[in-house]
Amino acid sequence: MMRTALVAVLFLFAAPANAVDYRVEATPGRIQALIGSGRLVAGDRIVLGSGRHGAIVIDGLKFNVPVVVTTEQGMRPILDRLVIRKSAGWRIEGLSVTPSNDMKSNGALVEIQQGREIYLDRLTVTSADDSSNWSAAKWRKSARNGIMISGRDITVANSLIRNVRHGISSHAVDAKIENNVIEKFSGDGIRGLGDNSDYIGNTIDTCVGVDNNHDDGFQSWSLDSRGRPGKGTVRNVRVERNLIRNGKHRLNCNLQGIGLFDGIYEDWVIRANTVIVDHWHGITVMGARRVLISKNTVVDSNPGSPGAPWITITAHKNGRISEDSVIEQNITQPWAGKRNGQFKQPQPGVRSSGNRTVATPQEALSIRR
Repeated sequence: MMRTALVAVLFLFAAPANAVDYRVEATPGRIQALIGSGRLVAGDRIVLGSGRHGAIVIDGLKFNVPVVVTTEQGMRPILDRLVIRKSAGWRIEGLSVTPSNDMKSNGALVEIQQGREIYLDRLTVTSADDSSNWSAAKWRKSARNGIMISGRDITVANSLIRNVRHGISSHAVDAKIENNVIEKFSGDGIRGLGDNSDYIGNTIDTCVGVDNNHDDGFQSWSLDSRGRPGKGTVRNVRVERNLIRNGKHRLNCNLQGIGLFDGIYEDWVIRANTVIVDHWHGITVMGARRVLISKNTVVDSNPGSPGAPWITITAHKNGRISEDSVIEQNITQPWAGKRNGQFKQPQPGVRSSGNRTVATPQEALSIRR
């Protein structure tokens, strides 16, 4: 490890005068030894060289100016796994997380547990670099969850998550999940369960059907203090400018788009998303209070059964009527559900205006260009 003076401004804070650079070559355990040494101070920067560095566990380390774990152009440092527990003030950027063959853990490849002010940027997170020859059984055995986060003020941005079970799962409050690409997943693309969070500009592409999970591009559900689904409220969430698309795969699933099935969902904005899926649920909210669904394009990725996906706000599963919610200026194909079914609009507590129905996906997508 080599120490050099650090002159930088990180997160708008000047680094302390005693902050330094560490350069760490690819020897498994070496970076973990540095993290556990007690030498790190706020504003330090750890620069990783190409190759495998093993797993990193950051446990109970808090800084008021972030410590940065990064790399340099042309380098590809690879971690087996990244875990951050009860820590604050870390920025992890430009790394790959792919387990080695002898990695035994079944946890998420990247896991933040009760973190605060954590920034993940430009990560590549994969169960394996190539899944093209995986059977359904191999998917069930080998696909790991991508990124799971809990805590507050956590950002996941500009990252690629591929060949995974669930892509990004957020229980965090004040989370920002922005401009990520999640492709080839066998569960849900994004799970967003925390209040005051933004899910913006993500691409969620191609699910793989290997079990009985009802795969969603984006899914949320509420929890009460006892952890019971559908008994609480998820508040103040934006889901905007995302692309959810079910591409072709030899193990294709029937992908649902944006599924909010266990409310209450309060003060949500679902706007300007493009949803191209082969299931009825294009955008479905069950149990809404002041939810706005606006300017989305929702079309069928596979003509024929089960039919074109819809946009709907309906009652909570327990029968509680939605309140003060709006569906406006969206583009969909003709209704594929039952004429008087549960999901048909209009519903009590929901106002619709300015929505447009078109015959084909091509027509819908050309309007939004």
